[in-house]
Amino acid sequence: MEIPDITDFKHSIQLRVRTFDVDSQGIVHNARYLEYFEIGRVEYRRQFGYNIDKNGIFKDGIKVVVVNNTINYHSPAYLDDEINVYTRIKWIKNSSFCFEHLIENNSSKKILSSGSGILVNINRETNAAEPLGEKFITEIKNFEKRTEILQN
Repeated sequence: MEIPDITDFKHSIQLRVRTFDVDSQGIVHNARYLEYFEIGRVEYRRQFGYNIDKNGIFKDGIKVVVVNNTINYHSPAYLDDEINVYTRIKWIKNSSFCFEHLIENNSSKKILSSGSGILVNINRETNAAEPLGEKFITEIKNFEKRTEILQN
């Protein structure tokens, strides 16, 4: 399992592991990493000024659903650890795109988890997949520099 290069990530947020994040073994429960990834994805979009309305639609009109998540666990996190959640968009297709994630322990810099999430842009009325807008694609290309554009 190959770990992405942390220098490819231009966006990160710092979180602290809370009591409700840990399980009976005293480590962060495996499902919490999905939540950390989701927080990273939402904050990634917020950096462009796009908040989410009560219907789950970003201010720029994009409504997405997660269709796949992949998580690799490398090392545990513990109560009160500060963790850094790194997020980037690895590729963009016609209506879908892939977030890539890394989570590291802030003090040791040890990689705790890596993963990805594939999201699909859907029509606000029909919930059917629809192409991503050029504005979204351009913003990501300008920010990331290394995102692969895989459109037809």
